[in-house]
Amino acid sequence: MDGSPTALKDKLDQLLREAAEVSVALDRADGTIVGIPHYSVIEARAHELGRELSRRIQARQMGQFAGHAAETARCPKCGTRCRLDRQSRRITSVDGPLEVEESVAHCHRCRRGFFPPP
Repeated sequence: MDGSPTALKDKLDQLLREAAEVSVALDRADGTIVGIPHYSVIEARAHELGRELSRRIQARQMGQFAGHAAETARCPKCGTRCRLDRQSRRITSVDGPLEVEESVAHCHRCRRGFFPPP
């Protein structure tokens, strides 16, 4: 896929249209929405899908930061070079709980763990 901003925006727009179509079809198929619902029900379902998309974007961004991290980082206390690992952790964002991957290190000299900045 072309990595230009225009092509990426077009792709995102297409995927959001498809997600909206699938969400509406799923709500009808599983009985979440029957007949003509009150608008608040439609709005609540849309917000739920938006929060799910937000959590996935957050997890993806954090994973990319961890993926691009150096192999080592200096301990903030003693300056010793420490090996970085990736670790999953549950956090709660304004859009709900999600699992993110982040870089983590453990200094054997200070006997402490730390999360180096991206």
